[in-house]
Amino acid sequence: MALRPFLLLLLLLATTLFITQAQGIGSSASDCCLKHSQKAIPSGVVTSYRLQGPESGCLLSAVVFTTKRNRKICASPTDNAVQKLMQHLDKKAKSDKIKKRGQTLRPRVKPKKQRRQRV
Repeated sequence: MALRPFLLLLLLLATTLFITQAQGIGSSASDCCLKHSQKAIPSGVVTSYRLQGPESGCLLSAVVFTTKRNRKICASPTDNAVQKLMQHLDKKAKSDKIKKRGQTLRPRVKPKKQRRQRV
């Protein structure tokens, strides 16, 4: 007799799990661009970019730029201005990485003055 409520509860749990998976709850679907922006993107506003396409689970191939205010701008990857902006961001990231590598981990300390020895 105690087995019947347990099986009913198990069936209810399995049904809930299947419904949530069908609705996309708990899935790792990314936020995809649905169209490209036609406006020019100023280079001073953009901080980074990522590529979107079929390999990332999206139908539209696009470059997704992230602005300083954390907004997303979708652009066509075949546009010459977009490719130049991507190259600019790559160079900037590379130079920032070199600058960080050149910094020392030790704090800068003035060398101690040597005392004169009395003879």
